[in-house]
Amino acid sequence: MNQRKIFLKYFFHAIRNCRYAILKDVYKEIYNLPESADIDLVVDVQDLEHILNIISKGQNIVRVQNDRKGFAVFVQIFFEDLGYLEIDLIHRFDRKGKIYLSVTDVLQDSIMNSQELKAAALHHQFIYVVLFYMLNKTDVPKRYRDYFTSCSEQERSAIFTWITAKYNVHLNTLDDLFDYHNRHRKKILSKIANDKRNQLPHSFRYKLQYVIDTVKTAVNRKGISITFTGVDGAGKSTILDSVKQQLEGKYRQQVKVLRHRPSLLPILSSIKHGKKGAEQKAAGTLPRQGTNRNFISSLIRFTYYYFDYLLGRPYIYWRYKSRGITVLYDRYYFDFIVDGRRSNIDISPSLVRNGYLLVSKPEVNIFLYASPEEILKRKQELKEEDIRTMTHDYRQLFEKFSSEYPKQKYVSLDNIELNATINTVMKHIISAH
Repeated sequence: MNQRKIFLKYFFHAIRNCRYAILKDVYKEIYNLPESADIDLVVDVQDLEHILNIISKGQNIVRVQNDRKGFAVFVQIFFEDLGYLEIDLIHRFDRKGKIYLSVTDVLQDSIMNSQELKAAALHHQFIYVVLFYMLNKTDVPKRYRDYFTSCSEQERSAIFTWITAKYNVHLNTLDDLFDYHNRHRKKILSKIANDKRNQLPHSFRYKLQYVIDTVKTAVNRKGISITFTGVDGAGKSTILDSVKQQLEGKYRQQVKVLRHRPSLLPILSSIKHGKKGAEQKAAGTLPRQGTNRNFISSLIRFTYYYFDYLLGRPYIYWRYKSRGITVLYDRYYFDFIVDGRRSNIDISPSLVRNGYLLVSKPEVNIFLYASPEEILKRKQELKEEDIRTMTHDYRQLFEKFSSEYPKQKYVSLDNIELNATINTVMKHIISAH
């Protein structure tokens, strides 16, 4: 039994005496909830702090992150085994300052479901889903369509009767409400707008809270940067791709992958080969293969790319990190220090290393290495001596930066077993958020 499932059993047992109701109760077995699914609970605001305290006392939790809004608390739970769960505790049905359902009604009409858990009545689940997506100006997703379509004729008839009476609409079938652009939308939204809770002075308070929530989100929602460095053949690309998939799939984060640098300035060779050709050429360049030995031209090339890092520092922050987007770098500035020749730069590594002082420091930096024998199975064109030298130099550099910049993580990993490496990387990323 994984830690996520253990927590869910503990959580629902612990809140059994609280006033709550599961929304979107579409899963037959909530304890085996898909990793990509969250739990929506409508709760009595008076029970909110007690429920948050129950969550914080769960076992095997690495970190709990609470995103508080005026109408709900979005709880993110990270487990020791890299499991993840999001629980949305809704105490006011509010979309941009517009109240669209009554919490009191939903709690009063709640029922015990097949798992002996409190769930919203089927008609409230239906209208909650419809209004949620209607107010977001999108169609109802297929999984909810399928769920409500599969309900019995008696259940659908009860929902139909409640909906038509509540909103004074004339439907042919419940399915009419699944599409955003339908003839009933304006009537339903008009009914909501005429609710006294959406009239002055109440509406002003809710809209003001929405503005405050928006500003707080903009200030507090921050993404991080993660770099992946490694000798060719050490498995860097495989690890990066796996981490990207986990961040997007399991943890539902937006991810942007950049190669080597911010790339506000084009690759110099794009003048000759074009942007696409230059990128392909750079990606295929092997370590220590640059032929340039001229100090002046090397200094010019380094200065050009260095300015890209300096100019890119505020750009990457405002374009991605300030919006909560995680940035993954496939290689980073460290390559210029250890293997500048790869980029046709032949100047003192100490000069380049000192330049790191002004370069953006990503929160997590991973150096992946493997034995020369293992790397040579994948990259036979490399030299064993170069593999050993670069591995030594990268590890020394990461040790040095780890002591100089303790706020960031500089981690060297021997990539022996793929899953173990990915798990270790993910633990460092989770702890850095």
